[in-house]
Amino acid sequence: MEQFRIVLDQLIGMGVMMVVGFICVRAKVLGEQALSGICNLILKATLPLMVFSNAVAGATRHDLIDSGAILVMMSLMYALLIVIFRLLAHLMHLEVNRGRIFQAAFIFGNGGFIGLPIILAVFPERGALYFALMSIIDQVVLWTYGAAICKRVEDRSTPMDDSPAKNWTARLKSLINPPLVGVTIAVLAILIGIQIPDDLLSPMHSVGSTSTPLSMIYIGGLLALRDWKGVLKYPDFYVGMLVRLLAFPIGFWALLTFVPPLIGLGALDTAMVQVVTIAAGLPTMAALPMLAEKHHNNPEYATGIVLVTTVVSLFTLSAVSFVAF
Repeated sequence: MEQFRIVLDQLIGMGVMMVVGFICVRAKVLGEQALSGICNLILKATLPLMVFSNAVAGATRHDLIDSGAILVMMSLMYALLIVIFRLLAHLMHLEVNRGRIFQAAFIFGNGGFIGLPIILAVFPERGALYFALMSIIDQVVLWTYGAAICKRVEDRSTPMDDSPAKNWTARLKSLINPPLVGVTIAVLAILIGIQIPDDLLSPMHSVGSTSTPLSMIYIGGLLALRDWKGVLKYPDFYVGMLVRLLAFPIGFWALLTFVPPLIGLGALDTAMVQVVTIAAGLPTMAALPMLAEKHHNNPEYATGIVLVTTVVSLFTLSAVSFVAF
């Protein structure tokens, strides 16, 4: 119950920060250009520093090896999400290109902006290490399958290849981004046993800690700037939101909690199960509108899903955490 209270307090705080962002835009303190700058600052500086500084703080090679099971849990989570939302898009007979954005929206969660602060608050000792390992799977799936599924069908290179890149060099290059670089360096530093001096780590942590308020202000600002209400007319949006934000995380928690002992594998680490459960209940990733805009594939629909699921997740993550914790 104490962990649930921590999650609830984090979500309430995020809600307040989003309101601040909304008011700042309405009061013309912030505008489109300022929000774009905030987004770039988060993705290219504060978020990578937040992951790196928290992950390497006191973590050892032994801790890293002990936490490896979380990679398997995340891989299973993405495999299930891909199957479930491909099936839902087919069953609801969605127009093919909107169906692809629908899948991307509900497969990929907002781990950096919302998941990481919650995980760090609930698990201050190993939370950043868990997140670093989860991010390896998350980023690889996002910038391969995720980047491909956001493309319009008629824009594919060949009928058999949904990849946005034309060769393996370009595909690998698309995986390189500041958050993944921060994760990779942190994991390598832990494996090698490199100790980062406190004189360097402390300012990195201070800068990285601004990620949460900046990201919530950014999302709150988008609520004031964007025309997001159109998404409310689509029934598939409500189906996706119910499945991704409530049914799937609770079902996935039950799967990881009760099935392994039944098949003789023994109980899985409770903290890891809870961390992955949080990841399973996150709202739509903030990068989706950028990918949708890039490929001219229903950007308003994508933006609406991001904004509405973010607000709704303040309530659904509370319910999921109550069950899991």
